Amino acid sequence: MNGMKNLPVRMARWSAGHPWRAIFSWLLFVVLCLGVGITVGGNPATTEDFRIGEAGRAEALAAEGGLQQRPVERVLITARPGSGRLDLTAADAAAKDVADRMRGLDEVRSVADPVHAANGTAVRVDVTMNGPELDGKKHVDPLLAQTAAVRKANPHLRVEETGSPSISKGVDKLRGADLSRTEVIALPVTLITLLLVFSSLVMALVPLLLALSSIAAAAGLSMLASHAFPDAGVGTNVILLIGLAVGVDCTLFYLKREREERARAGGRLSSRAVVELAAATSGRAVVLSGLAVAISSATLFLADDVIFSSIATGAIVVTLVAVPCDAVVTGRWSRRRHRSLPPHDGCPRLGRSCAHGRGCAAPRPALRPP
Repeated sequence: MNGMKNLPVRMARWSAGHPWRAIFSWLLFVVLCLGVGITVGGNPATTEDFRIGEAGRAEALAAEGGLQQRPVERVLITARPGSGRLDLTAADAAAKDVADRMRGLDEVRSVADPVHAANGTAVRVDVTMNGPELDGKKHVDPLLAQTAAVRKANPHLRVEETGSPSISKGVDKLRGADLSRTEVIALPVTLITLLLVFSSLVMALVPLLLALSSIAAAAGLSMLASHAFPDAGVGTNVILLIGLAVGVDCTLFYLKREREERARAGGRLSSRAVVELAAATSGRAVVLSGLAVAISSATLFLADDVIFSSIATGAIVVTLVAVPCDAVVTGRWSRRRHRSLPPHDGCPRLGRSCAHGRGCAAPRPALRPP
């Protein structure tokens, strides 16, 4: 336990004593994690991984007996809004075109005869795909392309395709768009917030760059972890959001404590001593809070669900990567910034000379604790 308590101090001491070695070691770690992860590749969850409990065992038995449900896509043909009643002759011709096109695809197992609505407002064609139901979204693109071709050939009709595979495909597309939007919004908002706090671009970039490097390393490690805990497709989202939060928050917490210790010392302590004091207090708190996040996230494994397991894996990996990063790299940066400051002379808050009131006023916006 004593070794755990002293771990943040030892890491910060080593970082302060070997600043460039700390930076290069961290960058090498990030590159190795990404390189190994890309080389090994990720392991996406399969249909079997989604089978849970009694229902999962029933699905497994059905699959062994050849009774597994197949993915089904449905092409619905209706009249365009405002065009009046459906032209059944044209709709039947479009339905036949759909059936002929679908039967020529390797992904299609069978095509049912067209079904007419009782009130004559729609014609439906059911297309059964090959393979298990959860794998249908991987092979639905050719079917969507043929439906689009029929839609283009019949502009006077409304031809739409729906089903479990196409819906899953659409959900994945929306989730990817949401992730991209998160990246586009979260990073600039975080940077702007840090700029407002620090009034310095360099100081604002430090927490953000630490968080991004932690996310990159965690992404590579999560690919390795996916071979033990298959990725259900949510790991990247979790790594981005939690990595950004943990990386930035812990860095700010550490830097704030380092400034307080530096101001309290009034220039009487060396930069290494100030870094060690900050690591002994906030550094230890950051490590313990990171362990608390990892342990609490691990309880998601108890659900025995592949989605929850993916969330837990992403959260644990990025947290365990981001916390040591803060202790190692921030210690080096704090020491460098401390060296650039003149000796303390009458300013208890900033440790700067207040001659003529300029020495204290100039850096105040940049060095104000967040």
